[in-house]
Amino acid sequence: MIFIDRQGEAAAALNDALGGTDYVSRLEGEVAAMTGKSAVAVSTFDGGVHTALHLCGVQSGDYVFVPTFTFYSYLAPVTNMGGVPVFLDCEPETRCVSPLALETALVWASLQNKLPKAVIIDNAFGSIADYDRLIPMCKAWNVPTIELCAGANCGGRYDGDYVVIGFGSDGGGAAVCCDDYTAARRFARYEYTDGENHDYRLNNYSAALASAYLSVLPKIHERNKANLSALLSSLDCVMPPVKGDSAFFALCKTDKAKALEAAGFVVMRPPLAHTLPKYSGCHYFEHEQGYSVSASVSSHVLIGMDFSPIRRFKLISMLK
Repeated sequence: MIFIDRQGEAAAALNDALGGTDYVSRLEGEVAAMTGKSAVAVSTFDGGVHTALHLCGVQSGDYVFVPTFTFYSYLAPVTNMGGVPVFLDCEPETRCVSPLALETALVWASLQNKLPKAVIIDNAFGSIADYDRLIPMCKAWNVPTIELCAGANCGGRYDGDYVVIGFGSDGGGAAVCCDDYTAARRFARYEYTDGENHDYRLNNYSAALASAYLSVLPKIHERNKANLSALLSSLDCVMPPVKGDSAFFALCKTDKAKALEAAGFVVMRPPLAHTLPKYSGCHYFEHEQGYSVSASVSSHVLIGMDFSPIRRFKLISMLK
């Protein structure tokens, strides 16, 4: 990997990490400055979600509201903890959690005297959720929110009570942002406790690469945005979100997917989470009664940029 680092700066960070420089603490400081919250580095994005759910007090049998239009692996920590996922439709404007579906689900849960322990909101596939409507609604019901930012950049909002930021889908690590730094750190087993904890510590080598990745993230973001803008202007098969930021992913008609894949784009076909057999008994709330937005886009595929470790390293090197 060092040989393709043309500027030498990413390689220098990795060499420093191997030499003992504490990049984990540096990364946590950088993320805290970016989000305005305390940050704890963890080894995986799922581990970050697990930590945030623990801090929300989720226990077996508790409701957790989750998006259905998301990478379903993000929801595994909910069921692994014994939580009961309640699925929320997306809205047409952002393709993120629908405020209308959330409101209906909150009323439904309150009638059972069983409000959710957390509401997970995903900045899904490059779009930005409508936090101006979602956050006040959750605060009014006194329900904490967990914001998922798998691509590290979510438009600079970071409005959730807990924010999980990922540094790539290839094992690049993540950070949990919250107000209780000590509790998050102990759960991730940076410090021993006699309660529940897990070895989610991020290694120093990965932290160095994540730190370098953050430093050029705006440039990566703009480059991907320009690439997809060019694609949108030349093809009628691609459907961008009406609102939000489509820098990483766009929806494409399925019959055009093979040609785009051959051209070098990443093509993904994530199923709607509430349609998976393991969630067949779970509740699902539509955007409007009789109108499921997620079902209307399920015939499309997602196209995006390549975020393999080698490509991320090249981007860091070229954009420094």
